[in-house]
Amino acid sequence: MFKNTTRRGLAIGAAIAVAFTGLVSAPAQANGPVLVPSAGTTYNTFVTEAFTLQASLAPGQVAANAVQLKYKIDKAAGASVSYAVSTSAPVTQAGTTLNAASTSVVVAAVDAGATSQNFIRLSIVDANTASSTVDVTVTAFVDSNNNSTLDAGEFNTPQVVSFKKYSDVATSVVITTPAQLDVTVSGTVAFTGINTSQVQSARGVVVVLNGTDQTSVSGTAGTFARGVSALAAASTISAYAVVGANHKVGANAATVTVAANTVGAITASAVAGDNARNASAGAVDARLNSAFAVQANVKATSTGSAVAGAAVTAEVTFTGLSATKTLSLNGTVYTVSANLPKALAVTSDASGNAVVNVVTAGFAAGDAINFVFKSQNQSADTLVVTQRTAGYVATAAGTGFQTVTLSGAIAVALTVADQWKVAAPSNYRVVVSYDGTTKYLPLAAGAVTATFTGTSSAGVNDVTVDAIQSQSAVTSNWANESGATTTSGAVKVKSTAVAAAFSTAPTHSPTAVISRATNSPKAGYLSPVTITGITNHAGQSVVVSSTGVLFSNAAQDTAAVANTYTTTADGNGRFTVSAYVTKAGAATINYVAGTATASTTVTAAANDGTKGTVLTVVAVDTILPGKTLVATVKLVDEHGNAVPAGAGTPVTESFSVTVTGLGFVGALPTKLNASGEATVTVLLGSADEGSVVITATYDQDGAGATKAITTTKTVAVAPAAAPEVNAVIGSFNGRWAVRVENAKGSAVTVKVGSRWFKTTATSDSFVFSRKSKVGASLLVKVWVAGD
Repeated sequence: MFKNTTRRGLAIGAAIAVAFTGLVSAPAQANGPVLVPSAGTTYNTFVTEAFTLQASLAPGQVAANAVQLKYKIDKAAGASVSYAVSTSAPVTQAGTTLNAASTSVVVAAVDAGATSQNFIRLSIVDANTASSTVDVTVTAFVDSNNNSTLDAGEFNTPQVVSFKKYSDVATSVVITTPAQLDVTVSGTVAFTGINTSQVQSARGVVVVLNGTDQTSVSGTAGTFARGVSALAAASTISAYAVVGANHKVGANAATVTVAANTVGAITASAVAGDNARNASAGAVDARLNSAFAVQANVKATSTGSAVAGAAVTAEVTFTGLSATKTLSLNGTVYTVSANLPKALAVTSDASGNAVVNVVTAGFAAGDAINFVFKSQNQSADTLVVTQRTAGYVATAAGTGFQTVTLSGAIAVALTVADQWKVAAPSNYRVVVSYDGTTKYLPLAAGAVTATFTGTSSAGVNDVTVDAIQSQSAVTSNWANESGATTTSGAVKVKSTAVAAAFSTAPTHSPTAVISRATNSPKAGYLSPVTITGITNHAGQSVVVSSTGVLFSNAAQDTAAVANTYTTTADGNGRFTVSAYVTKAGAATINYVAGTATASTTVTAAANDGTKGTVLTVVAVDTILPGKTLVATVKLVDEHGNAVPAGAGTPVTESFSVTVTGLGFVGALPTKLNASGEATVTVLLGSADEGSVVITATYDQDGAGATKAITTTKTVAVAPAAAPEVNAVIGSFNGRWAVRVENAKGSAVTVKVGSRWFKTTATSDSFVFSRKSKVGASLLVKVWVAGD
């Protein structure tokens, strides 16, 4: 049953009814009774539903005349109409039937009076969803002569109520754009022109997922939401409206297709820096009450490329904020924990990172802030950021072992930094001991080298860091730093008279793969060659070198350096170095430990055709007509190694050359030889003048787009410029002389002082001379072909 709701928005609703149905009629007589829906504003409903009207006297009429209120009901023959009147809504009284053959009846408003409300309920008898539309006209009138007939001159208001066949009703179902992995399909539903406030049956929506109808959900409020399994990309979704026992009304909504997410994986971490570090997966240590940043990294897949421009949200939780304990997120300061954002909006950059800048103030050590990043229905694991105080660690360079000659110099390089790798301040020092000698060494930029003299007899003694101390700015007193770690600064020093040697010769694999640059690991290169060897001393210094080879430590967590690398053997004399060979062919690697030397050779195989990065066309810039232009196409990798594109089996890369412009083109190459080269020839005509354009294209994987390289060379074809005419004037052996160059056959005129001479140049190095007076100074001018 429908509720008797108030008639809010009557004027607007009436206007809508006029626009959509044209069923609102003006009163037949001014000041007739007012006849409006008891709920809602329009006068249309479904043929299976009841509709209730409310009648009242118009303003200015005598209230007592309400006792004469009656209704005239008119319809076309063919449908039976049930009607009932009441002073309250909903009208619960049993109805009286105006049968199919009858077309009109007059009924009195029961118990109508000056203060009563008046309602009339109408319905179509035995109607179903397939029943035709029936229009019923109800005229409320004041029966002034009480003859139960609507007479001329009596105040009246007619109103048409339309009971619509289901197929005559249009609907508007709109689906909210879905996303991959959504678990709800939602949208809006509207029944065009229907007074839904008068519909007693349930109204709903059936979602059609991938062609299959789902169980209907309510649409009574004008919206709907259907729970589904996580939507897959390319799923299709439609929906339609239903009334009652899933009776379809109107057309299906436009089908939408679920677009694939661009984000397939999201992870959270700190932006490592002076105030934050990633202690472990999902755990961050942040400097107490400092500024730092956390970020979500979004990728197409867990191992795929970064996604730029992705919308990301961050939910931030922490308990205990106050006016003196604040948390700033991207510039907004929060003092109330309940106000922390549930979905702080950020956007990923070109590296796929969406950053939240954080500032803590008034926090205590151990306080933890939680961040949960989400993007396109993907959620990263909770990132827990814990506030920490600084703890300093003294670290010795090398493996913790050194070997020196008897009474030899010991040098232990020490660094002191906190857990964020920030060097200790200038008011810090270390206390270092060796063989009964203690030194107090102030730090410079967090570093110092402790030097001692080794023992005069063979043995092993430790260089130890006994304390890390800081100096008070008030008292200038030094005090041990609480919580500082010093054991990692200890070095075992072996004093010996035995010369260094390789007890096991250095070795590595006999062949290598040409290394390629990468952002990870930190060494910056892939495909390392692992070098190992054993010296006869723990902590022995070993220098490894090879021109054109890069080196890093065994863990590859330091940047690779070129040509030379120094490492230190461990406590067993073992050493390991990672080498990155960048040139094809054999590379000799040399090793020096003290006075001992060794060498090995590693060979890197030539490139295959997929490794090219630099494509060039080598040719002259200008050529004469009638000549043969020969151009060389060259392809190399980032290290300058030749790449023989198209020569391997199978061929996955692509290579091609095109020539446009002048000349006759010889057979164009389709592959590059073992030297990464191919030749292009163009035979030029004697009258050719213009240009030849050679275009070479190479693609590493044959798929085009990002890995395709195109280079172009334009060669000008032009006749040789005529040699410049030149004149040289001088004297020799008592004669003056003029030499005219590049003017064979041209008229030559010479003026010496006031004398003129005319002749013709018989060669391109024509000389004309005469006797001169010794010591005379004369002006000489020369004209060639009048110039």
